[in-house]
Amino acid sequence: MSFFRSETMAYYQIIVPKESAWEVFNQMGKLSMVQVVDMSPDEPHVNRPFYQYIRRADEVISKLNVLEAEMLKYRIKNLKCSDYQQFLERMSQYTKDINQSEDKWFDLIESTLDEKHTQLIEQIQNLEQISVRKNTLFEHKAVLIKSKEVLGPTYYTKGRNVAINPQIGGIPDQQKVAQPLYNLNYLVGVVDRLEANRFKRMVFRASKGNAWIVLSDIEYSRMDASLESGNLDSDKSAAKNLEKQRTVFLIVYTGGGQDFLRTKLNKICDSFNCAKFVLPDDPQLLVQKTLELDRSLDECDNLLRLTAGKIKELLLEYAQIQPQLKISLLEMSKLLMVKEKALYTNLNYLYQKERIYIGFFWAPKHFEGELHHMLHQLSVQQSNVSVGQIIELEPPEKVLTPTYFKINEFNYVFQEIVNTYGIPRYKEVNPGMFAVMFFPFMFGIMFGDIAHGGVLFVLSFLLVKNADSLRKLPDFAGLIQVRYLFLLMGLCALYCGLIYNDFMSLTWNIFGSCFENVENSEETVYIKGCTYPIGFDPKWFIASNELNFFNSFKMKFAIIYGVSQMIFGILLKGVNTIYFKDYLSFICEFLPQMIFMCITFGYMAIMIILKWGQSWEGRTDQAPSIINSMINIPLQGGSTDGKPLFHLETQESLQQSILFWSFLCIPWMLIPKPIIEVIQHYSGKKHEKKPSKALEPKDESKEALLPMQQSSKSINQSALAEELRLQLIQKEKEKELRRKQLEEQRLKEQVGEDVKPQDQPQQLLPKQQEQSGGHGHGHEEFDIGELAVHQIIETIEFVLGSISNTASYLRLWALSLAHGQLAKVFFEKCIGAGIIDGNVIILVIGWPIFLHCTIGVLMCMDLMECFLHALRLQWVEFQSKFYKADGIKFMPFSFKEVLTNQPKDQ
Repeated sequence: MSFFRSETMAYYQIIVPKESAWEVFNQMGKLSMVQVVDMSPDEPHVNRPFYQYIRRADEVISKLNVLEAEMLKYRIKNLKCSDYQQFLERMSQYTKDINQSEDKWFDLIESTLDEKHTQLIEQIQNLEQISVRKNTLFEHKAVLIKSKEVLGPTYYTKGRNVAINPQIGGIPDQQKVAQPLYNLNYLVGVVDRLEANRFKRMVFRASKGNAWIVLSDIEYSRMDASLESGNLDSDKSAAKNLEKQRTVFLIVYTGGGQDFLRTKLNKICDSFNCAKFVLPDDPQLLVQKTLELDRSLDECDNLLRLTAGKIKELLLEYAQIQPQLKISLLEMSKLLMVKEKALYTNLNYLYQKERIYIGFFWAPKHFEGELHHMLHQLSVQQSNVSVGQIIELEPPEKVLTPTYFKINEFNYVFQEIVNTYGIPRYKEVNPGMFAVMFFPFMFGIMFGDIAHGGVLFVLSFLLVKNADSLRKLPDFAGLIQVRYLFLLMGLCALYCGLIYNDFMSLTWNIFGSCFENVENSEETVYIKGCTYPIGFDPKWFIASNELNFFNSFKMKFAIIYGVSQMIFGILLKGVNTIYFKDYLSFICEFLPQMIFMCITFGYMAIMIILKWGQSWEGRTDQAPSIINSMINIPLQGGSTDGKPLFHLETQESLQQSILFWSFLCIPWMLIPKPIIEVIQHYSGKKHEKKPSKALEPKDESKEALLPMQQSSKSINQSALAEELRLQLIQKEKEKELRRKQLEEQRLKEQVGEDVKPQDQPQQLLPKQQEQSGGHGHGHEEFDIGELAVHQIIETIEFVLGSISNTASYLRLWALSLAHGQLAKVFFEKCIGAGIIDGNVIILVIGWPIFLHCTIGVLMCMDLMECFLHALRLQWVEFQSKFYKADGIKFMPFSFKEVLTNQPKDQ
């Protein structure tokens, strides 16, 4: 019955010496059944004893992430762990085989990784610097080549900047010819390819058209090939990562006395982050510069290969497969550090005093034997060191007990549906158990179709059958978890499709028909004594009143189902009240709610069934309207308007009784419970010999230390533990006293009184006690007004909710009708006409359209819509009748859970 109600939980205190704290919590993390309580939730993490260990673990994990990213970049396989529980078991055995203590792995991994990580970072930085240099050299060479192609050989000829003036003499004089007319200047470099066009426009505007600019893209294919020789990922090559692709620019402008243009162009280049280069004035210098760049590029290639090889060598050390663990060294180190971080995080929840730790935790009651066995095994292994003790205590007051259910792969998804709305209270009836039945069936009512439900069922069945192999694929990991939900959804949709006799708007005439055609007429007559075996007779789908018939059936069926489910929900509320021995709620809430629901909407459902069970042939005008009959109960005192469903006087007398009891149930729910609670409260207060704990001022420090006070008798066995307990109590009292002193000082400052700090410690505490004694009622948590308002809201919510919830179940009818009509429209408009006329062209064109509409709209969009509406009915209309959703989920300290849920991008 652990899935019907949560497991019985127990509250324990653990006292463990510092020497064995790591071993004890290491075993507790492997057991995965202990939730450690943080006794100082307001304490900053920096001030906790194991903060440094957690920080160091984070640093190691960060360094391991760097190695993992580099492995991906260099295409080095990093063998991951597929079964974390198996890893923990193998790791324990491996540690024993090499005769090493498990708690030494932390320091060993950290010390080894520091040196490797430092070397790796240095090599990565060297690789980046070499790549940047090579990129610059490659661009410089590209500038020289592109400039030579654009300027041509005349750039290096004598007098290239001299123009001949034809107006001087007939035969030109050599001295006169050498006179320059225009002085041309050049500016060359590279600019980002995405900014090239904008750069060109800026140059044109700055020079007012007096500069000529040529752009030419650089081809990086050769450089990428050289980088690939270092086994880098070609898609993430260093050149593309460090620098964007660039474009060579050549600007030719007139010089002379216009030096301001040169300054303006240089500023533009600087604003665009351009790299500028100098063109050699001599062709020999150009050749020498090109050869020099080639030599430098070859040197960079060699350095890149050597550096990439060194990086790969460092990474291969961590990619080595550990034979005993079947994973890489990097994965082993990472999992161990995540495990260590979780362990020290839970150790931080304990109180520390000298060389002993005291803490508290929740665990299932049946698991107590495993805990003591674990301590016994540790004591045998470490005979020279005490492993501490575990003591069961009464849980603290006003502390919620966590809720824990035993779940498996089948009911996991249904429990998650419930937990998404809210966690059930401790020992409350678990709605997840009934979600297994109700949720898929509500979906099937709305999605009912033989073909669509069958496809969903087959696909889900394949997921279930091949779960083990598909679980290893990341794309199917999420689907594997919900495979049983989809399987039941498909099965229920298939079943409801058989009931509707609906196969993508077509009918199956397997069993014939219970109607026969009348000769020379379009009418049909019912064959007496004939009963269609299952579902609807196919004749209904060609009847003139087809839509009205199915509308009526699906609407009334939705009402019957909804009312039945809500009554069942109220019944579960009664089960809860009996289990918790809340007889006041049983009498003043459950009974009136059950009576009200049964005699109103339950009566309506019975009327629908009775009307279905009668033959109205030949007297359809005498058939009563269910809606009118229900409206006449409050408006006309139960009158049937002469159209009774059964005996007239009996029905009217019954409906008058329904009217009386339904109105009686409202004050029954509203008045008695708050009055009885007030009487119980004050009568209990009157007979108390000592002041009630409820009248004492709220003291959070006492509540926090209550487990220690309750366990004082057990702790007396250890003098050090007792001393720690007393010191903690004193510490909490001092903190509370300081807090009260600050409050008193603030109050005095607000009223303008002079504050005397030296008098506060003597007068504050007695004054507070006097106030609590004289005005205890003002500090009570019991509030009559709040109790009355709460009961009024509960009553109104139930009465009005009964009406709105019943109407809400009509969505079962609406979506079922919409699904069937959509399938009919797609079939008729896409391929129906082609089938009737035998037109092959329409079939060829319409079949792909019909297939895409069916998959996209019905199998995807409508499936999601039906899922969401079924979810709403499960959460609001059903669970609200008995489910409070304010519990706390049991979150055990589990290495397996921590490793499974670790961020994937780490």
